[in-house]
Order: sequence, then C-alpha cells, then structure tokens
Amino acid sequence: MKDYRILAIVAVAVLSVVFLLPTFVPSLDGVSWYPADPIHLGLDLQGGMHVVLHVDVDKAIKDELGHVGKDSVPTALEEEKLAFANAYVNKDGDKLIVEFASIEDRTKAEAYFSKNWARFDIGAYGAEGKIGLTLSLQDEEVKFIRENAMRQAREVLNNRVDEFGVSEPEIYTQGSDQIVVRLPGVDDPERAKDLIGRTAALEFKMVNAKARYASTKELLLAEAGGKVPEGYDVYSNKASRTGQDNWYLLRIPPDLSGSYLTDARVGYDEFQNSAVDFQFNEEGSRIFADLTGKNIGKQLVILLDDVVYSAPVIRSRISSRGQITGDFTRQEALDLAIVLRAGALPVPIRIEEERTVGATLGEDSIAKGKLSFIVGGIFVLIFMVVYYRKVGIAANTALVLNVLIIMAGLAMFGATLTLPGIAGIILTVGMAVDANVIINERIREELRNGKTPKGAVNTGYQRATWTILDANITTLVAAGVLYNFGTGPIRGFAVTLAIGLIASVFTAIIVTRVIVESIATNSRETLSI
Repeated sequence: MKDYRILAIVAVAVLSVVFLLPTFVPSLDGVSWYPADPIHLGLDLQGGMHVVLHVDVDKAIKDELGHVGKDSVPTALEEEKLAFANAYVNKDGDKLIVEFASIEDRTKAEAYFSKNWARFDIGAYGAEGKIGLTLSLQDEEVKFIRENAMRQAREVLNNRVDEFGVSEPEIYTQGSDQIVVRLPGVDDPERAKDLIGRTAALEFKMVNAKARYASTKELLLAEAGGKVPEGYDVYSNKASRTGQDNWYLLRIPPDLSGSYLTDARVGYDEFQNSAVDFQFNEEGSRIFADLTGKNIGKQLVILLDDVVYSAPVIRSRISSRGQITGDFTRQEALDLAIVLRAGALPVPIRIEEERTVGATLGEDSIAKGKLSFIVGGIFVLIFMVVYYRKVGIAANTALVLNVLIIMAGLAMFGATLTLPGIAGIILTVGMAVDANVIINERIREELRNGKTPKGAVNTGYQRATWTILDANITTLVAAGVLYNFGTGPIRGFAVTLAIGLIASVFTAIIVTRVIVESIATNSRETLSI
C-alpha cells in the first residue's frame, strides 16, 4: 500500500523549490511562462520613501458649506418664496452666512431652516448692519464629513500609487488628519511626491459679470473696487510659454468640477505640444454641454489646484471631451493624466514628514537579519543532533523544510518580507523546535515504560499531536487578529507567522513522523534518541 504522506511531502518540497527559484535566480524574474515571482522586500529591507501627509479635513467643512450656499439655499428659499441677498462661507470656513433684504424675510427663513434643516445650528448675523443668518454644521455632521474626507483621500492615494506601479505599498491613516504612505523601491522620489501630494482638483469657471481678469493682481483688485467680493477669490495662471501673467477674479464654487471625468490621456495641442485630453461621463457631458451652449463667445477658465491652466473663448457647444493645455513636458502630462484618472483628492494635503531610506540601510538590515538567522539556526541544529541523535536529524530535516515552505509561501501569496516578517519566521522556527522536543520527549517516556521503538513512536505522536495543535491554533487565531486590526509591518508579521504555523504543524506532525517511523522500523530493539 502506498504511503500518501510521502507523496504529499515530495509535492510540497517540489512546489516550494519552484516558487522560491525566482528569488535566487534573478533571470527568472519577469519570465511570462514561469508561475512565480520573487519575494517582495519591504521598505526596511530594500529602501524607499516614507511620507507623512497632513489632510486638510477642515477644507471639507468649508466645501460642504460652499455647496449648500450655492445650490441648496437658493433652491430651498425659492420654493418657499423667500428673497435673500447673498449666501457665502465666512473667512474661518465654519459658517454659512445668508443675507436678507428685510428682518421679515430673515424671520421666515430662520423658522424654515430650524424646522427642516436639522443638521445645522441656526443663529443671527448682523455684522456691518447686515441682516442675515449663520448656518453651522452640528458636531456629529462635522465629524462625519472629516472622517469621510480621510477615507476618500486614502482611497485616491491608493489609486494613484497603483497607477504609479509601486509594488506592495503601505498606505494607512494615522490619527484624525494624517495619512502615512510607504513606497518600497522608489528610485524617483520627486516624481512620487508630485503624484502623491497633488490635489488634482479640476474645475471649470465662467468669466461672467463680476468675474474678470487683468495683467496684475493690483490692477485686478482696483477694477473690483479695492477688495475681493464675498464669494469670490483671486487666481493666477500657470507660467505660460509666452511668459505673460494673468490674474482672474472668479466665483469660488465651480460651474463644473472634474469629479465627472471618466478618462484622461496624454494628447497634443494645435502646436503639437504635450497636453491632457479628458472625457466626461454622461452627467458631466450634459452639464458641460449646457454650460458651453449658454456661454458661446465667453471665456471659460480651466483651473487645476486653484491655478488657471487655460482660459479659452467658447466658440461652440461642447459636450463630452476637452483638453488641458499648458507648458507641459511629456512626463508632466503623463503624471497629470494619472492623477486625473485616479481622481482628485477631496481636500488639499501637504507633506509633513518625508524620509528616504537608502539602499545602504536596507542592505545592512538584510545582512544583520541573515546573520542572526544563520547563527541561531546552526546552534539549534547542533543541539538537536547532539541531544536526540538520529531522531534529531529527522527534526532538523523538518526544520529546513519548514523554512523552505515559509519562504515559498511568501512568494506564492505575493507577501512582503520585512524585518518584523523575519522575526515571525524565527518565532515559528522556534515553535517548530518546541513541537519536535514535545514529540521526542513523549517517545523517550514511552521507551522508558518498556515499549518497542515502533510502539513508542506511535504512542508518542498520538499524545503529542493535540498539544501541538492546541498551541499552534491558539497562535494562529492571534495572527488573524493582528492581520485584521493591524497595518503595515504588523500585517506582514501576521502573514509570515500564519504561514509559518501551518508549515510547522505539517513538518512536525507529518514529515518527522514519516522519517522517525522509518528509523523505528529499522531499529527492532533500541531507538537512537
């Protein structure tokens, strides 16, 4: 009768070698027909970028109030047949101010808002003799908007890094307004920072009655009466090829945003310079067609991150497609297309901390990890042979196969090896040694009770199996908890630990038993243990 355990052991060993080969034979990396990739090294082992980003979550509150003032307030008051003079966000960005022509209108509007707009706190506003109301978001609503801005920012950064092509990045939130981005193996930090840190807020605004532009900021403000009107802001253009500067006074809420984009690609303008072609979805096309159709002959300003990139005059109705021109290099146009496809960040971010981990530190970490692993492993192997003799050799064979399976598992699942991961491997090797010690001591105990070598081996494994399973299953549950609630290196440690525990159980209970049973069968009276 065939022993299927031997077939299983051989199959696992062969598969492990197959998955590990690309790690030790670089020429196999990237070969399309080969079914495995090398083990990915983490930031602490191969170097890369570590960036801490501050997310301006307060801007999300200001934007929400701005949208309410632009759309919801006019619609609601029009339906109630209540006249209002203006609606704008205050300079601190935490209140929406709605001005009225009379106290009677304000009283009716206050009653309406108090009854129907439960997420706002309503108050009176009377600065500079004006008649108005202040609308402030309640604390629960502020908390929700901030948390949602963080979630969206993290999702956008994930999309951008995926497009950038970084293998095994780590992106996680830290505190209430920070996101940590770790990019292993990045060799162009400046480009990576530009891709990560750009808000990519694409906006379209009409130059209408109050909006205007001039060659200098001072001239622009003089034409506007010396100050920026409420609800408006001043924007400059991107340095053009002609070197001509323009300043624009534009309404803050955009007429159309880039949130409707479905695609962005590198294209060319009429002078064959690099540009970015974009396309709207169905709703965006409808809004763009309506906007351009009503404003033929007027100037449409295209802004990216509050900088005017182009301001063409509308010659005809445009629907689904457009183009952003500027003084782009091909690389800049490609990166801009990437961030537009990945989506705009919901709020601005800025780099608070930036560290580049050099290759020297990575190589040094790898060398120390290898040295500690080799020295510790040699001591363990010597101890097992000296103390348990032939059975100790069986245990050592299982330990070597154990490490082989763990490394192959990392390559198979595309996991990243980090310094905590190396600690996980060493921990599981220790647990594998412990399992072999438990089995061997049980066998010795049965031999002292007078059993034959074969009988002692059978009884020893039967009694030790549940003890080993209990210990490893308990640790496996802990690894699952670490993976579920941990981030970054903690997850890497949990993955390595889980693979190592499964490999440890397989080698301790199945591999060593096959070998030790073979030794016992050939040892009729005594067992070398």
